[in-house]
Amino acid sequence: MSPLRLLLIVLALVSLSCADSFDKPLSKKTVDLGPSPSSPETRAKVTCYFFAKFMVKQVDMGDKGAARLAIVPVTRGVAPGCTRMQGKTEKVISAKEWTGYFKGVKNDFVFFDADDGVNGGVAFAIYEAKTAKKIFEDSASGPLEFATSQGQQLSLRYLRVVDGECPVPKEGAACRERIRQKMGVENVALAMPDCDKGYEESAQNMAKSRCEAQNTGNPDCVAREVKLAREQWSDASSMVSYPVEVILDAQPVIKPIAGAMKCWPAD
Repeated sequence: MSPLRLLLIVLALVSLSCADSFDKPLSKKTVDLGPSPSSPETRAKVTCYFFAKFMVKQVDMGDKGAARLAIVPVTRGVAPGCTRMQGKTEKVISAKEWTGYFKGVKNDFVFFDADDGVNGGVAFAIYEAKTAKKIFEDSASGPLEFATSQGQQLSLRYLRVVDGECPVPKEGAACRERIRQKMGVENVALAMPDCDKGYEESAQNMAKSRCEAQNTGNPDCVAREVKLAREQWSDASSMVSYPVEVILDAQPVIKPIAGAMKCWPAD
């Protein structure tokens, strides 16, 4: 094996070893609160995730989105109690600022998901555990991955989802330029994805699903449904996903990185 090939393999292994996921909690506790007031077949519950310096509490009454999300500091090494009652030291996440569910913890950052996905992406927010202050929010498709540099700087990588608020197949270059500006890459040599292809793939997939739901897969059904889907999505905003990196500090900044990009019509 040549020295160059060996070096490339080592570098690849180092790169893979740097990729990381959320921290595993020291422990987890769930308290059953009985049937949900709004849905008796669903159980209401409190779930607590314990970490070295804090606990994350999620009160779920069975409705869409948690009823309360909170970060509770660990004082003098004593873990907080896991109860529905709001404790004096709880730092509650304001429902006016964010609603959803607990996603995970990385170092001293707490992540929350939105209560539902929109147009192929799921919104998420990052809070500082100590202050319970939101420092960042965005929308992603797929998992969030972390890496730590030799200088111990933590970064986050994911596929960012952006709503172009205009249809590329219909408006062409003007829409593409607007999307590049929203992506923050107007001065970056980054090629836009093929939206015509993305719209057509979506139309074909939708047609197949509709025909399967009708228990028929004959060509006439597919052709009819493809035409209908094309008409329905002709004015739909173009959604774009592209890989980004965010350095996690007091003021995170989104930086586009090399990787595959996709385009599809908004729901």
